[in-house]
Amino acid sequence: MKKAVATGQLLERSEALARIESALAEARSGRGTFVVIEGPAGIGKTALLAAARTAAAGGGMRVLRSRGTELERDFAFGVVRQLFEPPLAGASELERADLLQAAAGVAAGLLGLPGAPPPDSTPSSTVDPSFAILHGLYWLCANLTAVGPLCVIVDDAHWADAASLRYLAFLLTRLEELDAALIVATRPREAGTDAELLATVTTDPSADVIRLPPLTKAAVAQLVESRLARVPDPVFIDACVRATRGTPFLMHVLVDALSEGGIAPTAEAARHVERIGARTAGRSIHLRLRRLPEHAGRLARALAVLEQSDLLQAARLGGLEQAEAAEAADLLTTAGILDPGRPLTFSHPIVRSGIYSELSSAERAESHRRAARLLAEQPGAYERVARHLLVTEPAGDGWVVERLVEAACAAGKQGSPESEAVFLRRVLAEPPPPGDRSALLLDLGMAEASAGLSDWSEHLQTAVDTAPNAEVAGGSALVLGLALSRAQRFAEAVTVLDRAATSFATADSDLALALEAAAVVAALNDPLTAPSVALRRETLCERAASHPAAPPELLAAAAFICVLTNERAELGADLATRALLAGGTAPPNSGIPPWFAFATWFSQTTLSLLWAERYDQVRPLLDASIAQAQATGDGSRFAVGMAHRGWLALRRGDLTAAEGDTRTALAAAELPAPIMYRLLNAGVLVETLVEQGELDTAEQALAPHDAEIESGSITAAVLRFARGRLRIEQGRATDGLDDFLAVGAPLARALITCPSYLPWRSEAALAQRALGDHETAGRLAEEELELARAFGAPRALGVAMRAAGVVAGGERGASLLREAIDAFERGDARLERARALTDLGALLRRRNRRTEARELLREALDAAHRSGARPLADQAETELRATGARPRRVVLTGLDSLTASERRIAQLASQGLTNREIAQSLFVTARTVEGHLTSIFRKLRLDSRDELRAALEGGTPVPA
Repeated sequence: MKKAVATGQLLERSEALARIESALAEARSGRGTFVVIEGPAGIGKTALLAAARTAAAGGGMRVLRSRGTELERDFAFGVVRQLFEPPLAGASELERADLLQAAAGVAAGLLGLPGAPPPDSTPSSTVDPSFAILHGLYWLCANLTAVGPLCVIVDDAHWADAASLRYLAFLLTRLEELDAALIVATRPREAGTDAELLATVTTDPSADVIRLPPLTKAAVAQLVESRLARVPDPVFIDACVRATRGTPFLMHVLVDALSEGGIAPTAEAARHVERIGARTAGRSIHLRLRRLPEHAGRLARALAVLEQSDLLQAARLGGLEQAEAAEAADLLTTAGILDPGRPLTFSHPIVRSGIYSELSSAERAESHRRAARLLAEQPGAYERVARHLLVTEPAGDGWVVERLVEAACAAGKQGSPESEAVFLRRVLAEPPPPGDRSALLLDLGMAEASAGLSDWSEHLQTAVDTAPNAEVAGGSALVLGLALSRAQRFAEAVTVLDRAATSFATADSDLALALEAAAVVAALNDPLTAPSVALRRETLCERAASHPAAPPELLAAAAFICVLTNERAELGADLATRALLAGGTAPPNSGIPPWFAFATWFSQTTLSLLWAERYDQVRPLLDASIAQAQATGDGSRFAVGMAHRGWLALRRGDLTAAEGDTRTALAAAELPAPIMYRLLNAGVLVETLVEQGELDTAEQALAPHDAEIESGSITAAVLRFARGRLRIEQGRATDGLDDFLAVGAPLARALITCPSYLPWRSEAALAQRALGDHETAGRLAEEELELARAFGAPRALGVAMRAAGVVAGGERGASLLREAIDAFERGDARLERARALTDLGALLRRRNRRTEARELLREALDAAHRSGARPLADQAETELRATGARPRRVVLTGLDSLTASERRIAQLASQGLTNREIAQSLFVTARTVEGHLTSIFRKLRLDSRDELRAALEGGTPVPA
């Protein structure tokens, strides 16, 4: 018989191990790798991982290992904790301080990892820390790789908790630039797992997937011969393969049973194989246990309930003295049921399942309840307590309710709304006291909405229906309405909020005003619903203006509405300023997550100031909010701040900052942000790239949002407007015009007329002119100019004047363009000013006023060049040459040769930030920063970082 290929104790796994060793070698050389080992239970995944650990350690890699378990599937970041707790616990104080710098320290503090500094403030339910934890854990991993290469091993990933799977998905997008190998073992399909999230990890394009096949007859024969000390008969081997289907674990169980029964591997003995193989692995293990003393069986059954435990807890649950339990553990280890060492762990999940399955449902429930009581005596064990309570039978036990609520709160504060929802569902099944039910349903609905789980709206509605009084019902309805708005279900939100105002709120109370504000803003976002609340919008704005102590929600909504409906900019700015004074800059202590409360009115306030062109007022607010978000781990606050600051930078003509902020936010794809901010960031990025002439890159930035861009919603209009500008620059004027008109249609239905929001009429007018429809172009341009004059903000007025001037031409056109240039000067819009200078210079050139045109075009060329707006610079240069001037070619050298990303990194480095600090602030890898700095030093001809500040202050283009 042909000899089977064996690697140590592994049979027929040489090729798989070689692929793993190759991945380890590649990781050691500086390129991160990802390996997935897939196969059914008992196929040998864990044994292969053990060989991988040995190979990694032998190659000088630090090994981090963890294992998912059935009982811990709802334990937030349980797998992650197993990975990082040992290296942190074993590090010196100095080493730990280095590992836990900045973002890593924030995440470790939120999760309570060993030696982590406490968070700057106690985590509260007003902060969603999920992104900060993922980002910080990535940096903890990166900091470990800075010490030496890593091998990160996750066994039984099909039982990993959702939060840990999200971290693995986050890590994979950045793994290639780390000296790390990630090796994950999983079953292909397992009931009760988050299949979609697991698939996100295991089907990543970077994965080298190793699917382990069953053992061949040759390998089975080798195993039988090695254990039974005799060459087996082919008939006997055929029987073994039929009985076990070539599963290594079952083969070992079968051979052990054959050996214990003294059965020889002959053809005649094949019938015994059929008889023994017909037993399940669990029954075989049960028979093995029956041969051991009774106290060994009690310890094994207790450990089957605990899954993994120290000796004392398992002994107490099994009703054993510690010495008796120690002896039982030794017996179980000798029998191959437990792994050697501590904590007590089964040799294989199948072993645990076999013993656990022998317990009746009543025995399991009672044992888990007793385990929970025992574990509750230990400090900080609330999550371990809760995971046992999840599998007990509901019994109306107040102690169970308290423990599960405690675990739910902890899960929410640690950025795991999925786990929070699991605990709360079990609380409601217990059930809790009737008076607590509404509040728990509210928490459950918010957790489900945060996690994107179904049934959140039903649970929030039930919270409203079961509220103990009108005030609580109204507050719950407000949460439901805002959540519906967040999900872009605006018409439903208006219905819910209006019903609540009628049923629960006292006229003119703060609750009534908050409900009305939320309803009117929701309607404003829905073109079909907006006309029905036109009168209410006016009333709300009047009430906010006259109310001496209006709540921030009312003032922010009024500011938002006033600006979008084209009231004077001063009115909107005044209301927004009052909202900030009324609400401060920190989330209220309402117990409601930020996207239900603070982020709503703060977003409305800062957008109102942005559109009212109060740039000097809004920029410090956004900077402070972003800094606080980074310090507290508040992902929603961070998303709002980055989106609005990027838009502000674009409006001021700072393309470098606009690209930097939007790329940072979009790179942080795991931000728990409403769709509005993803669309807004994408829209700003696309416009910025169009200004820079990066049309292919702009097209790529659009691609992920194809399904949303033509939805007709007000939020999608921002991105569609940007696509229109891209199409114009691509020479597709008809397509660009279609986009601008498609932006205008829903805005017109919603009665949103402010040109400072999206100047679609001006862009459409220019497109119509290019297509030869001068009449329609003139009408659109004049409409926008009238609206801009009414609004009274200089940049918006300049945009409208420029379009009207280009369309009109002649002396009126020149006059309008001169006025636009002055308006842009007042409005801090240097890029738009350069555009108007170019248009005016071109108009004067065509009218043969070449001397005057040259002066304007030279100024435009210099401004466009310094802004990095290459298409505009090319246009200005072309027009300048047409005047007869011969501008020397501008060679991009020095500071002007830097890309937007390089300039941003250079600025941060000049402020004294380390590569690691720069990478953390921009959500890129340290290696990316290193590569950019190398390019920066080469372009600026620098030898060290100390020279950066002077270079940034003095860089100029060099004429050739």
